[in-house]
Amino acid sequence: MRTSLYGLGLLMAWGPVSPAFADTPPPPPEPEQERRIPQVAVDVGGGWGRMQHPTTDIPGLRNEVRTMGARANAVRLAGGIHFNMVRGSGRTDWWWTNGVDWYLLGDDVQVLALRPGLEKRLALTDSLSLGVSLFGAASEVSLATGRISANIPGTGGGDPVIDGRYFQARSRKWIFGGGTGAALQYQLNRWFHTRMQVGYTQFVSQAKNFQVSPVKGPDSFSVSLSGPWAAAYVGVGL
Repeated sequence: MRTSLYGLGLLMAWGPVSPAFADTPPPPPEPEQERRIPQVAVDVGGGWGRMQHPTTDIPGLRNEVRTMGARANAVRLAGGIHFNMVRGSGRTDWWWTNGVDWYLLGDDVQVLALRPGLEKRLALTDSLSLGVSLFGAASEVSLATGRISANIPGTGGGDPVIDGRYFQARSRKWIFGGGTGAALQYQLNRWFHTRMQVGYTQFVSQAKNFQVSPVKGPDSFSVSLSGPWAAAYVGVGL
């Protein structure tokens, strides 16, 4: 009897409170984009960039000389890794960007370009954003010299055999500058996006003083990378 009265008292005590709990609506689910803000993005793609050098004779292997034609631009393999600078705040409008470009030119002239910078992104729609960036630029330009170097000592006697143990030495020059760019980024889903980017890079000097021809002198050949560029990427945000 005492147990029954105790249970009846609990029901009477909780009775007026339970409708309040029943009337409280559940919290609305957070949108997917707000629940998981991307912190790191990796892009891979390709593009076109300005690159100029004149026609010149360059030394080949075994004391041969061949002509390398003039060039005004080049195709580039492009990529980058970007970091959200406002981590944990539910925002994605400020990003630290790190671009890498490899100029697809074969073995004559090789160029590796780096573009660290800062990008401000403006939301145009739920899936489309416009990014405006400022970046620094550092590029290594190298040219084959015709000299042969060995990874391991030779066995002695006679000329070296050109195989996998030997490589052609290269003359390298670093140049530095900066630039600006704009990018349209379309979010395909939570993970993947596409990105179209254009920009302009200005270097403070050319890569010059390549000693490619003893007849024409040490300042006979130079490479200029200043100018506009464009690239397209696919990427993933983590």
